[in-house]
Amino acid sequence: MVCKRALALLTLIEGITLRTCGKSFAQLSHNVGNVTATTSLNLLRNRQFPALLMFCLNTTFRVSSPSKRAIYMGDSANTVPFASPREGRLSFPLPGPRGWTLILLLVWLYHSILYRLANQYVSDPNFSHGFFVPAFAIFVLWQNRQRLRTTPIAPAWFGFPVIAVALILLVLGDLGVELFTSRMSLLLLIGGLIILFRGWPLFRAVFFPWAFLSLGVPLPNLILQRLTFPLQILASKLSTSLLELVGIPVLREGNVIHLAAKSLEVVEACAGIRSMLSLLTLAIIYGYLMEQRNWVRFLLACSSVPIAVFANAFRIFGTGVLVQYWDPDKAEGFYHLFQGWLIFVVSLIMLFTLHRIINMIWKPAPSSIAKSFTTAKAPVSNAAPVPANKATLRFAATAALMLATAVGLMAHSQNEVFPPRQSLGTLPAEINGLTSHDEVLDAETLEVLGPGEFLDRYYTNPQEPYAWINLFIAYFPTQKMGDTIHSPNHCLPGSGYVPSQRQVVHLPGAAGSSFPANRYIVTKGADRLLVLYWFQAHGREVAGDYQSKYYLIADSIRLHRSDGSLVRFMTPMLDGESASDAQVRVMKVGSQVIPLLDNYIPR
Repeated sequence: MVCKRALALLTLIEGITLRTCGKSFAQLSHNVGNVTATTSLNLLRNRQFPALLMFCLNTTFRVSSPSKRAIYMGDSANTVPFASPREGRLSFPLPGPRGWTLILLLVWLYHSILYRLANQYVSDPNFSHGFFVPAFAIFVLWQNRQRLRTTPIAPAWFGFPVIAVALILLVLGDLGVELFTSRMSLLLLIGGLIILFRGWPLFRAVFFPWAFLSLGVPLPNLILQRLTFPLQILASKLSTSLLELVGIPVLREGNVIHLAAKSLEVVEACAGIRSMLSLLTLAIIYGYLMEQRNWVRFLLACSSVPIAVFANAFRIFGTGVLVQYWDPDKAEGFYHLFQGWLIFVVSLIMLFTLHRIINMIWKPAPSSIAKSFTTAKAPVSNAAPVPANKATLRFAATAALMLATAVGLMAHSQNEVFPPRQSLGTLPAEINGLTSHDEVLDAETLEVLGPGEFLDRYYTNPQEPYAWINLFIAYFPTQKMGDTIHSPNHCLPGSGYVPSQRQVVHLPGAAGSSFPANRYIVTKGADRLLVLYWFQAHGREVAGDYQSKYYLIADSIRLHRSDGSLVRFMTPMLDGESASDAQVRVMKVGSQVIPLLDNYIPR
């Protein structure tokens, strides 16, 4: 049995080689097919191909012979022909004129979106695994190509409203600077096209690779921030516990770990989101390739999340040990990067070990690997009789809708408007007898915030230097590339402050008006801070994150502007001082600054 498998694989390799000399694959297969099992085994040994014996046990090929029936080998229930009967050549039907028309329209609609997505894969370490996602999806389609060829064609008009919804999402995402929406619309559009022209049977057949493509779409920053911060805190807590377990004195404040030699800050890059997304993708790929039971595949994918979190916490623990017993500088640079790669490899080993344990406890059922030979069946035609007029109507309606969307987006794609404004640094430096000084943001903070203009100013009274008032303004001229405003909801707890009171208050605006703002009281030990902040853009002040995002999309469509800002006041609360009293003290500066903001944050 093994000899015949080795013979077939050797036949395939020699056929490809000898074809260059003018000998067809079919002729070679016919000539070699009469060799006995003993002779073929000796031939294999002479050519020193021992590794091929193991390879052929798990690979599916078909060797065609003009006088013998086709021989199949492999462990898949759905065997896949390697070559077409005509001289062993690969046979894949190319799209017709209508298919190429739809492909060109797809390229027209999404070329800029895909270009920016590829750039993000290159520049954003959190999604550096993105290039593997479409490659693996294509591999799955290739592996199942025979089953896809024989899938019945049953076009369904349900695909047309799906296409319409996808194009609406594309318009909203493209004009409303929401990259996630426009990128996901491509997947929805592909699904609608499959359903409309090929039907539900083919869509069900390609559902896994189609859904897998969603892992290549980066999450919106608003959601990513909400996922990243809890992971930062969790990684900080776990690593602190491990350091205390080995006797290293440590103090944790939020995501800052204080050691005797140095303080470690668990920033977004160390939160584990990067390794978690990459490991989740690899876990799904590994489960698909190495496991047939769906429940085990699901378990492996879910286990990648805690594995990544605990592995990342161990990485921070290792950094703390290096800082404490070796050199504080080893917490940065090459050693820090090397630890990241090492821990990721350890995470993969943990995933493989988990799979091994599962197989030891719940042994997989005997697969089709025991079936050495299968009689080849003639390909079943998947061509269903579709009336020509209906096929033409489907194509015409789809092409017209896609063309109208492309033309509309091109007509609306005017240059973004950047109204004139004054620099934030020209805000009054002295207000009501208070002097000020500006803090310079470090490079790491600027990288997290993204491109924009920032003002971090402290107003103080020389007689009461402890009652300082901080004014922070972050202005983003454009948010079309996905750089959005970071909410203080994440920044303050990350510094070790715990929110003890939250509410929305109304602050006095210009011309006797008022607007909503968030008022937080955060504590760290005996220290208390009063925080007031809101989002301001285009003459509008709002308190909610999602409300601000809604107006960003609406104004981008209506005004061709995606600029926006965050305004935050912060002050320490004195002993016995209430939140209302601290707010009154803050508004001594705020009442002078707020009416001037329209000059710096254009209406």
